[in-house]
Amino acid sequence: MKDRQDFPDVRTLLAVVLAITSLAIAINDSRWLLLLLAITLACLLAAGVSLKLLLRRLRRYRWLFFIIALAQSLTNGSGRALLAWRGYVLLSSGGLLGAAAALLRIAIILAAVGLLSLKDYQQMVVGLTQMGVPYEFAFMVLLAVRFIPVLMEEFRDSLAAIELRGVDLKAIPLKDKLRVYSYLLMPTTAGALIRSRRIAVAMEARAFRAYPRRTWLEWPRLIPWDWLIIVLALGGTAGVLYLKIRGVIA
Repeated sequence: MKDRQDFPDVRTLLAVVLAITSLAIAINDSRWLLLLLAITLACLLAAGVSLKLLLRRLRRYRWLFFIIALAQSLTNGSGRALLAWRGYVLLSSGGLLGAAAALLRIAIILAAVGLLSLKDYQQMVVGLTQMGVPYEFAFMVLLAVRFIPVLMEEFRDSLAAIELRGVDLKAIPLKDKLRVYSYLLMPTTAGALIRSRRIAVAMEARAFRAYPRRTWLEWPRLIPWDWLIIVLALGGTAGVLYLKIRGVIA
C-alpha cells in the first residue's frame, strides 16, 4: 500500500498545477481570479506548504509587479478616466482592473508552482515518465530547472566577490552598475556551462540512454484519493472553461 508520505503523487500535483495555471491564464475577471487565488492558497495549506516561502517569492518580484501594473494602467484606457494629460488617459478604472488581474494571475501561478516543492527531482522524473514523457526529455527538463538556481548562485557569488573588494554597488551610478553586471554575465554563464558539462560526462559514464527504457527503484501507483483529486481538478477546469466559452465568466 502506498505510504502516506508519498501522497499526493507527482502526477496529482502536476494535474492540479496544470488546472490552476490554465484557469489563471484563461480568466480575466479579477473577482474570479481572487477566488482562484484563495483556492490555490487553500491547496498549499492542505498540502503543508508554508506560505512564508510564497511571500518571500512575491516580495522578490515586487518590481516586476509594479512594472506590469504600470504597463496595464497605461495601455488600458477603458472605463472611467482617473488621470489624464493633454487628452491622453494615463490612469483609468479599466486599467486598474487590468493591473489587478495581471498581478493576481502572476501570484496564482507562483503559488501553484509551490506545490511542486513537495517532491524532489527524482520523484518528478519518475512522475513525468509514468505520464508517457520520454525519460531523456524528463531528465533534460529537470536539469534545466535545476540550473536556474545554480546560475543565480553563480551570479550572487560574483557579486559578493566584488563587494568584498570594496565596491559598493548601491552607491555607484546606474550606468556603471549595468556595466558591472555585464562583466559578470560571462563568467557566470561559463561557470554554469562547466557544471553542465561535468554532469553530462557523469551521466554518460553511467551509460545514460544505453537502453530505450529505464528501470526504476520506485514506481508509485495512484491511490483512490489521487484519482479523486485529478478528476476534480480536471473536471472543474473543464467546467469553468465551458462557462467562459458561454460568456458566464469573463
